Amino acid sequence: MSFYDNHYYHLNKRLLSIIGQWPYQSRLESNMMFGITLFFTGSLTFLEGWGLVSGITDLSIIMENASPMLVNIFIFVKLLNYFFNKYKMKELLDHVEETWKMMQVGPRNEILRSYAEQNKVYTIRYTLALYTMWILYSTTPLIVSWTYKLLPINATYTARFLYRLEHVCDVDKYFNLLMLHGFISVFYIVSVPIAVDAMFILCIQHVCALFEIIKYDMERIQGSDFVTLEPDIADDIGYHKIIECIKLHDQAFKFSELLSFAYATSYLFLLGSVIICISFSSAELLMVDLQFDEIARFSASNIAQLLHIYYLSWMCQRLLDYSGDLHKVIYSCNWYTISMRSRQLLKFMLMRATKPCQIKAGKMYVMSMENFSSILQVSVSYFTMLTSLQ
Repeated sequence: MSFYDNHYYHLNKRLLSIIGQWPYQSRLESNMMFGITLFFTGSLTFLEGWGLVSGITDLSIIMENASPMLVNIFIFVKLLNYFFNKYKMKELLDHVEETWKMMQVGPRNEILRSYAEQNKVYTIRYTLALYTMWILYSTTPLIVSWTYKLLPINATYTARFLYRLEHVCDVDKYFNLLMLHGFISVFYIVSVPIAVDAMFILCIQHVCALFEIIKYDMERIQGSDFVTLEPDIADDIGYHKIIECIKLHDQAFKFSELLSFAYATSYLFLLGSVIICISFSSAELLMVDLQFDEIARFSASNIAQLLHIYYLSWMCQRLLDYSGDLHKVIYSCNWYTISMRSRQLLKFMLMRATKPCQIKAGKMYVMSMENFSSILQVSVSYFTMLTSLQ
């Protein structure tokens, strides 16, 4: 039985296995699931691009096809970025497993369990929210169409497809087949960010647990009642405890740097695509004559994108807060009761703690809640510009 079959991380394993990106998955199963994911996401992107190019002179077609196609392209980037960084993900997961093996009992283990439980809760909430948006986005045209057929309403209703394709093929003739393809394709498109982001949440929670362990140990550093400035190094308990904290802090810092490097490219593309997609979808609600099913679909798409960027920004903010608060704990520890050599170590640790751990998009844009609000402001600006073209 694998370590990741425990109830804390089993969902992460299942989600990544769906898209063929679980690092410990067999090569055959991984390649098969990865190929299925690429087929459905690629075929949907091709059809949306076909409709966009064929209707390039129609503003409504451009707006209705450009936004979902950009989302699909971003999903491709996210998936390929994870694929090419799979060895880094395996390294991160190996580190998580080794940490658990080193801290099998005691308060440290309790902290790891607490944060792993939080990871499970956050992942379940995120998964349920995005899959709910998938169902709302994909099935609303069918639900509304069936409602008009079953209820005694003296009105006709023509269900519109998930994207504009009626100008290049007979959508009515192949409607059910196209809806089935769209339903499955959107499932994989949604599954990619769920699985990849769930892995990100797992890693962020693990780093936060490491910082919490460091804080726990630092708060309990205590010298003898009678302060000896130069005790024998073998008897200097505080000195050895601080060394353990320094090593753990170095591990946490390197772990967060590797995590940031692995996600840097996809997050940079995410920021640009989210701004454009939200602006286009929001403007379309005002500029185009929409039916109820289209309003529900565009709303679901916008909510999913906002939830996506919000969750990532919130997780990155947690890492900033946990790593940034460490210097406060060092300041408030009982440094006056420990030896001189231990105080010297605290100085170096304090200098290192002044630099918080950050997740950067493209190594230049810090992911945080403050910058999340900036993204919303830019999206509103583009939305206002697009509506002014009406």
